[in-house]
Amino acid sequence: MRIVIVGAGAAGLSLASHIRENNENYEIIVFTKSENIAYSPCAIPLVLGGKITSFDDIIMHDLTYYIDKNIQIHLSTTVTDIDSHNKTISFKKEQKTDKIRYDKLVIATGQEPIIPEYNIEDMTNIFSLNNLDDGRLIQESLKDKKDVVLISKFSIGIESAYELAHKGHNVTFLEETSSILPLFLDEEISQKLVELNEDMTIETNVNISSIINKGSKKEIQFNDKTITADIIILPASKIPSTSLAKKAGCEIGDSAIKINEYLETSVEDIYAIGDCVEVKSHILGSSTIAPSGTNAVRQAMILANNLTNKKSLSFLPVVNTVVSSVGNYYYASCGITESFANMVGMPVVSEYMEPYQKARYCPDNQKLYIKMISKLDGNIVGCQIISKADISSKIDVVSLLILNNYTCEDLISMEFSYTPSLSMIINPLVQIALKLKKQ
Repeated sequence: MRIVIVGAGAAGLSLASHIRENNENYEIIVFTKSENIAYSPCAIPLVLGGKITSFDDIIMHDLTYYIDKNIQIHLSTTVTDIDSHNKTISFKKEQKTDKIRYDKLVIATGQEPIIPEYNIEDMTNIFSLNNLDDGRLIQESLKDKKDVVLISKFSIGIESAYELAHKGHNVTFLEETSSILPLFLDEEISQKLVELNEDMTIETNVNISSIINKGSKKEIQFNDKTITADIIILPASKIPSTSLAKKAGCEIGDSAIKINEYLETSVEDIYAIGDCVEVKSHILGSSTIAPSGTNAVRQAMILANNLTNKKSLSFLPVVNTVVSSVGNYYYASCGITESFANMVGMPVVSEYMEPYQKARYCPDNQKLYIKMISKLDGNIVGCQIISKADISSKIDVVSLLILNNYTCEDLISMEFSYTPSLSMIINPLVQIALKLKKQ
């Protein structure tokens, strides 16, 4: 059995490793455009900010690791075509082209950046922030630069902005929408996150017209304003990469590759996983995208099982659970925001609270800023949390509640652990559910 994987991100490489764990005999071949593999993109802002010393530290495995597992990886290689009728792929490295046959093909091509629509005079001192090479280039360029502008609406942009600000750069962040992190946070929670942090200028509702040269600097023209910078970083907007899937004849949904619960595309013996696929929303029942490392790895584990075992596993609908840091605070989100519920016409109610993490008399206590959203029947459909404390376990609890269709009443009746130095006697999630239930 020859399994060919196109893409070496979290989905593709995890799949290769899990297939090898399950089966010693399958031939596994991975193709990737990149020269770098097995690194954590989420850690790039932490390296730029100096919290992690080197980009080498966020590389988990080198090529030898996979060679020792008898996994073939073709670096700097572009797959140019898929012939699903004859079960072959065509690929190009440097000036050489070749073709290889597959028994099973997995498309794990991730996302690709969108080119900005505004005019850029030239790209000197303007950098993308999409991968490890970009991070290294930016790190080197920042050594003699002070004024930095980041233009983005994605988490890696705002996270990098605060990291650079804390490192001592003069940072301005330009956001196209009315608030930062609009996919995860309602506007009032987003504003609270900005209010709690300092060290940076944030402009929202930005409509950039052009970026021009101004002596040795760059001038960004937007709305009725102009600002100058030594360096501009563009953590690009991205869309699922579907061009190869289209060439193979795979059905494309609203924005990404259509798959079923077994991660199969519409073409026999072709599968797709990771950021390039559509999945099902648990709350709405409709198609959505869920571009996160955790979902990519889950899909890889399930598909590895299905390709190597008789019993097939299903990839369940998602609630898009995320946690990350911005400045001095963590933020977490799962389910849908209230603004999104309003946009799709779902009647909901919400509550906001600022409880403490543990008993008030304990030292090193931290506030939690929590918003919870439910349908009118009490079913919880969303939650957002900000704190300096670790909030990952709390958002994971809410994720499980949503996935199991639990109500505010169910949450109130649950048993939680308690000790004054770690938690409150009434769990903060229960406190906000009590308020929400009254509505």
